[in-house]
Amino acid sequence: MLPECKHGRLRRRLAAVFLVLSSLSIPAPAMAASDDLVTTDVTFKNGPVTLQGTVITPADTGRRWPGLVLIAGAGARSRDSYRAEAEAFARAGTAVLIYDKRADYSRATSSFADLADDAVAGVRLLRTRADVQPRKVGVWGHSEGGWVAPLAASRSGAVDFVVVAGATALTADRTQLWSNRTYLTHAGVKPSLQAPIGVNVSRMLVAAGLFGDVGNTPVAALEKVRQPLLALFAEYDRSTPPGESMRLFREALTRGGNNHYKLSVVRGADHNMRSSTTGFDQPETAFAPAYLDTVTRWIATLADQSPPTSDEPPAQTLPTEPVRPPAWYEAPALHVTLTMLLLLAFAGFLVTGLFPNKLRRAPRTVRRLAVLAALGGLVSVLGTSAYLFWIVATGATDVGSAFLGRPPLWLLLQALTVAVLVAGVILVLRRREPGVGGMRFPLLLIAGVLFVPWAAYWGLLTV
Repeated sequence: MLPECKHGRLRRRLAAVFLVLSSLSIPAPAMAASDDLVTTDVTFKNGPVTLQGTVITPADTGRRWPGLVLIAGAGARSRDSYRAEAEAFARAGTAVLIYDKRADYSRATSSFADLADDAVAGVRLLRTRADVQPRKVGVWGHSEGGWVAPLAASRSGAVDFVVVAGATALTADRTQLWSNRTYLTHAGVKPSLQAPIGVNVSRMLVAAGLFGDVGNTPVAALEKVRQPLLALFAEYDRSTPPGESMRLFREALTRGGNNHYKLSVVRGADHNMRSSTTGFDQPETAFAPAYLDTVTRWIATLADQSPPTSDEPPAQTLPTEPVRPPAWYEAPALHVTLTMLLLLAFAGFLVTGLFPNKLRRAPRTVRRLAVLAALGGLVSVLGTSAYLFWIVATGATDVGSAFLGRPPLWLLLQALTVAVLVAGVILVLRRREPGVGGMRFPLLLIAGVLFVPWAAYWGLLTV
């Protein structure tokens, strides 16, 4: 036994470690989330991966409830991302598990199969609880989770039913590029700029293997789902194509021989199943009126084994398009190399070309044009690259209203690009004037020659 005075601090640290280790295998005591709900923090494992979650149940003890594992959309989401849905389902008489995504999750590289197995591990956890009906535990998936939930059901008979919301049967890359074009069209961006701004970087990331699990084929998974399935498609979904998705769901489930599915359109709902009149406003409003009721009623009547039903698909303003593989001149390595060369050339000229004593011999106008060409080129390359990756990160949801068919920031980048090229042309015409040779003019000329095709490809010269 450790002496209290000399080793008290060590004892307290060991006790803290013991408590942490204990929590990995023993559920935390149940706590009241509100007067009508009880929450219990839990830990469960999928192979070597440890997952942390919370089970939310009705406060009415002595009963066994259907179980539902909520599978989150894209991003490194915590369990609280879908707590509102979980509490609503629990109040309607369901034991719900929400959980943090695995620690190694990456939207760019994570496998849907791994995420599906995480969800199946959650199903098995719910099946062990005394307050859950062990043969009535299903999965619910939203957005990215709409790919994962059917895949989980196709991989494991432990899943008794499937609910998806805002899901699609198209691949991740085709879906995202459709969404980008939809938001850019809504913002007023002209069609000739939509590929450079909202498509081409993503196509390169797909080719580089950095755009998520594009190899997953949702239709193939749906064809293997034999469990009852409810799919909800928002009337104003701008993130997944609702019309095409609904038709593909129906065709795949029918081909696979699933005789117990319901495909329903949620009127007045956006991608998150929140009330909306356009789907573009992304409001923090209440859920669309029919959404929660449709889910909870369907789960309650699972035993009825109703025949397949399907609403008419909702309107879809733009069709999806196949994702073209990059041409040779669009190879990711080529564009990364070209971008780095441009940055080095422009920055190198600013560092080494403007300070020699010979520069004093050049006319002031020439010096200013050289600074404009080099500094403007550097800002144009950096700004364009940052803007394009910002579009990838945000899904083009925040571009704002276009001016002259262009996002305002893009218009500024185009104006800067034109100024750089005009300055470059003037410098070429005046290259034989005294002092120009002392500015390391060939370095700037090389940068300009590389800059023209780069700017043209990325739409900076599109009229």
